[in-house]
Amino acid sequence: MVRMAIVVFTLFYALCCFAPCLAFEFDDCGSTLGKFTEVVISECSTSDEKCNFVRGTNATMSINFKPNKDISHIVARVYGILNILPVPFPLSQPDVCKDPNAGLKCPLHKDQEYHYMTMMSIKKNFPSVNVKIKWEFVNENNEKIVCIEFPAKVT
Repeated sequence: MVRMAIVVFTLFYALCCFAPCLAFEFDDCGSTLGKFTEVVISECSTSDEKCNFVRGTNATMSINFKPNKDISHIVARVYGILNILPVPFPLSQPDVCKDPNAGLKCPLHKDQEYHYMTMMSIKKNFPSVNVKIKWEFVNENNEKIVCIEFPAKVT
């Protein structure tokens, strides 16, 4: 009985200590004119090792962020980084200010929190691959407002 309790305790301890190692975080990759406060992607849990995107489906992404200066123009750019090679991901409307579904009205004001939303189409012809996703907002001078990276897998 004591031996069984020790085994159960050891397994529980290992799970509690090492499970967080499998989780991922949304990393800042050089935001200079703002910072993100929250990122949520449908079908994606940060308790997973990677964000799993299924080919032939859509994924909804929302980013809460706060600029540290007034912003008049925003372009969203998305890349899948394979090894070290950034491959552009096409967005239907990269001009965030003109996207009626993004939920933003430009100009944006310093120190106010904003909520951006978009839907990504994961095409059936995308390869099954492990990839790092880089999502950034830049202004008219190509300065990074917000930059986010996270690990993903396309299946």
